Amino acid sequence: MIKHNPEKLNEIVGQDTKKILLWLESPRKKALLIHGPTGTGKTSAVYALADDKNLELLELNSSDLRNKEKIKNIIGIASQQQSLFGKNKLILIDEVDGISGRYDYGGLAELNKVIDKTKYPIILTANDVSDSKFTTLRKKCELVEFVHVDYLKIFELLKTICERDKVKFDEKKLKNIARKNNGDVRASLLDLRASIVDGKVSEEGDDREYVREINEALKLVFKSKDVNVLLNAFSNVDEDLDEILLWLDENLDKEYSGNDLLKAYEMLSRADVFRGRIIKRQHHRFLVYQSALMSAGVGLSKSEKREGYFPYRRSTRILKMWIAKNRNSKRKSIAEKLARKTYFSTRKAYKEFDNYVKFLKDEKVASELELDDDEIKYVEDF
Repeated sequence: MIKHNPEKLNEIVGQDTKKILLWLESPRKKALLIHGPTGTGKTSAVYALADDKNLELLELNSSDLRNKEKIKNIIGIASQQQSLFGKNKLILIDEVDGISGRYDYGGLAELNKVIDKTKYPIILTANDVSDSKFTTLRKKCELVEFVHVDYLKIFELLKTICERDKVKFDEKKLKNIARKNNGDVRASLLDLRASIVDGKVSEEGDDREYVREINEALKLVFKSKDVNVLLNAFSNVDEDLDEILLWLDENLDKEYSGNDLLKAYEMLSRADVFRGRIIKRQHHRFLVYQSALMSAGVGLSKSEKREGYFPYRRSTRILKMWIAKNRNSKRKSIAEKLARKTYFSTRKAYKEFDNYVKFLKDEKVASELELDDDEIKYVEDF
């Protein structure tokens, strides 16, 4: 059976684990939070650390310890009790983003208290802690980000495992497994296991489609400099290119600055040019250029990786456009009513609206034009 259980921290594929070791040896904070996409080795890294340093590991899954009382009575007590075997102890709280603010009221607040009082180091793992409810938790923890792993590194891992277990393989098939899982090591290992028939990697296997979240795709673009990774960053995202372009535009300044930011915006503007040609001329072959500029173009605009935690947010442009359109529709409807009563064009009434506002605020005029409540409010707020 194919297995890969790293016994040392430096065996974790494709991640910078030095920060984890530095934190354990000289912690500035009592807890460490490892965050990143599923299957990138977060939990495995903690197990490897415990093996490496001969620590007693106590693993607790936050999905089973969601509310205030359970966190206090189980995690709280564990953080105070001495190890049964006389070893130094390490506490792992897995999937901490499984704690919901609404249904598990008080759970996060209690966890923050446990971190303040703990006698032993605590490591938490999470896929995404960008929500504002995790703000206090992020401040209490050292942050280590795990990223999607380059498919060639995953390929090398799969190759090593096959050679170790004497499984016959074709390199192209292993690369296909690594590539299709988009940086997910665990999924690649599961697919490798499923594809082995009679001691050989077969053509068949798990062909499930992987759907990547937009936040994961943005991290790939903003953090990676590998062209193959960048070009495929949005290939499995359940958003259209127009929506992705807005996401990029909204979040570029979090990850880029100075000349890098200028280059990235130039790539976005070029992508928007192709978008316009696609809409106007129906030249759909330009989609590949639009996508490449938005992924590889933006990704390769950075000269260096920017350190820190930057939660990405959905663009507010659509909302602003809707508000503007809504306001313009009020102006237009008032102009049409004014034009009917005064016998000049709607276009002129709309264009010279500012000149009539004071006149329109008169109650008798509003009544004569039959302005509704929303239109009256629009005039009053103008």
